[in-house]
Amino acid sequence: MLTAIKQDGTWITLPEKMPPNLLIRLRRSGKYYCPCCKTEMSIKAGSVKVPHFAHKNNHSCRTSSEPESEYHLKGKRKLFQWFSSHDYQVELEAYLPEIKKRADVLATIGGNRYAIEFQCSNIPEIEFIERTKAYRSIGIKPIWILAAKCLKRKNHHEFHLSAFHWLFVTGSCQHPFLWMFCPESNQLSVLKNLTPFSPRTVFAELTTAPLKLLPPHRLSPQKCSSFPFLPAWRHKRKNWCLHIVKRARRGDPFFEGLYLHHMAPATIPVEIGLPVSGMLLIKTASIEWQGWFYMDVFGKKKTGETIYMKDIIRHFRNHAKTGKIKFRTLPLLHVKPVEYPIMQYLLLLEKMGYISKMAEGEFTVEKRMSVPSASEAGRMVERIFYHEHKWMIEQANIQYNQG
Repeated sequence: MLTAIKQDGTWITLPEKMPPNLLIRLRRSGKYYCPCCKTEMSIKAGSVKVPHFAHKNNHSCRTSSEPESEYHLKGKRKLFQWFSSHDYQVELEAYLPEIKKRADVLATIGGNRYAIEFQCSNIPEIEFIERTKAYRSIGIKPIWILAAKCLKRKNHHEFHLSAFHWLFVTGSCQHPFLWMFCPESNQLSVLKNLTPFSPRTVFAELTTAPLKLLPPHRLSPQKCSSFPFLPAWRHKRKNWCLHIVKRARRGDPFFEGLYLHHMAPATIPVEIGLPVSGMLLIKTASIEWQGWFYMDVFGKKKTGETIYMKDIIRHFRNHAKTGKIKFRTLPLLHVKPVEYPIMQYLLLLEKMGYISKMAEGEFTVEKRMSVPSASEAGRMVERIFYHEHKWMIEQANIQYNQG
């Protein structure tokens, strides 16, 4: 902790650097107590360590979620200084007795209060959600910022996000993003245009700016006007179809379903596994949940027959109950119903001419998806499909990010 209460009840915040003479004077000037649990604290400082307060006798304060690293101490101090430099009312390590929580930084902007949490290590999902609900219960908006060092980048547009990292995603289904901060470079980053391929792999755009050039009131990134991931998405999908059998779990219900429908991963119709709006709500890979739609409903219909939305939703919910389809926990996101990505997928199929809407919740099959007889034939069909529909897929996803 960087703040404490003195014996006379006044607050003290330790400076960023602690000369030896100042350290001696502070240690001799009296006792210091935790603002949260009121137990005595001692000052820790040295040539390497960031000056901070620590509970004596290894006391575990209930408001502390995890041991504080140097990275975390530096980070919340710099975020505090950032808000202060723009003349906002701001408190460092503000204790909120109503909910018995301590925010890293508490800022008041335009009459609204914000709790800024700089998270450098994993905490249980239930604790993340509980803290978020607690802040909201007293009218405070939580802003969770992930430590930039936690981000795992595979290439220019491809990243790996764990279930914990997905908790930080905020915004909306049409414009999801997450904030990151590095106190060492003093840069704030945003990962936006999030397009998940699988539970952990996501295509996204990363933009970074020095903290001093970004005012706090701009804590909402610009919406994206392009969808640059389609070539990488196609490459990822082709690799999945060709190589997933090497990693497939024995008894996996999806692959058993493919077998029963006389399909192999390499011959899955190209129309299955497309990026669509809102699919970040579904943790299961798009190629799987769209594959279930094909096996449950579309693949059983002939041209001219009717597809009912209620049947699609019924199958979808049944798969969710049995765990074949799983959803993400997104406590910060303004979410839509989990059926939303299904409706967006149907809308894309309608634009491509596979179905036509006859009435509310009713569609007619206009043309069937073809199951290629071999992987080579599938690659040829794939090239033709994306040549014809590339613009349409990109536009659908641009609309999603501008929505």
